[in-house]
Amino acid sequence: MILPSIVITMMYTLKFNFTTVTNTAAIDALVYALSIDLFVHNRIECTQPSHDRLEFTSDRDCTIAQLILSGNSRYTVARQ
Repeated sequence: MILPSIVITMMYTLKFNFTTVTNTAAIDALVYALSIDLFVHNRIECTQPSHDRLEFTSDRDCTIAQLILSGNSRYTVARQ
């Protein structure tokens, strides 16, 4: 009996907290814009599984993205 191979993909997540924005749709748009900025300026690819999170396939990309995005006073960003 041959068993199918299982591939487990580890995802690395950043969670954003916008202190002055409470509207979920607005937060979703702002986080989406950050994902575009990461790709255009740094070639870092990510997905957006929810309105306030970005996921990365590598720890390296997640760490670099956190460093790039942590200098903004409009929000805080933390690893999940």
